[in-house]
Amino acid sequence: MSLARNLSRRTLAWGAVLLLWVGFVWGHSLVGGAASSAESGRVVALLRPLFEATGVTDLDLMTFIVRKCAHFSEYAVLGVIARAFWTRVSRELGSRASSSRRRVLLAGLVLTALVPCLDETIQLFVPGRSGSPRDVAIDLAGAATGALLTWFFRRARTRER
Repeated sequence: MSLARNLSRRTLAWGAVLLLWVGFVWGHSLVGGAASSAESGRVVALLRPLFEATGVTDLDLMTFIVRKCAHFSEYAVLGVIARAFWTRVSRELGSRASSSRRRVLLAGLVLTALVPCLDETIQLFVPGRSGSPRDVAIDLAGAATGALLTWFFRRARTRER
């Protein structure tokens, strides 16, 4: 396992967090349709006053918004974690040549983009669930948002110094 030997403990810890988060996301995909709907229903009940205060009174629309926000937010967190991990890996494994670092980051981008594709595929085999290209797009948008937010915050913090 020479790859792991070339990575710092901190980078390996980020990798472990990334794997745990992917497991968390995929674990939610393994929840049956009835249980998943019940979970969404509890969140809708909690947020219903907020929805109604903004003029949203249709229960189906509330449920749709909650479910899609869940997708987006799970993957925004994934984007933050994946960016931290793959940036560290590219620094530690990539040579000083920027093309080598770009290849590592591209591999990270592709592997991260596969997560929602596999997530929706998992749901095809779970009773009461279905896979959706729209959800893959929402997931990818969430991951990109998380990664970009960390980039902006890091850049702003660097400029303050």
